[in-house]
Amino acid sequence: MFYTWVDDKEKLQERLGLLNASSSALWGRMNAQQMIEHLIVLFEISNKKQETLILTPEKHLPKSQAFLMSDELLPKNFVAKFLPIDPSPCVYSSIEEAISKLVFYLDSYHTYWKGREEETLNHPVFGMLNKVKWDRVHNKHIHHHFLQFGLVK
Repeated sequence: MFYTWVDDKEKLQERLGLLNASSSALWGRMNAQQMIEHLIVLFEISNKKQETLILTPEKHLPKSQAFLMSDELLPKNFVAKFLPIDPSPCVYSSIEEAISKLVFYLDSYHTYWKGREEETLNHPVFGMLNKVKWDRVHNKHIHHHFLQFGLVK
């Protein structure tokens, strides 16, 4: 079971506060700030600030969504086909600014979905998702990257 990070902003901020510009990942190519900015992009998609196509073939979406709703972890060193192999350069001037923006987008996420829980927005891998499934995406995704940086066990 994954912790409900999207519903506990204080705990999310507490864990993020353990990171600094020199924090090292246990695996993967991203540094701590790139990881936070990577999380921001998914929040932008789930807030309808950025739109995306569904890249998974329709016949594979049931299996993809079954994985999403399972307790299976995202695999270490997994790079989605739509992401570049090398991490994107940082957009924000510091890790602190990136954390602040992530918290802003988490708040925006809750504002966007209030009263729209059954509407859907595209996710590139998992397809059309309502609020419950977007919560699952974020919680599973955050957990994956917190494992990557040793913020959870």
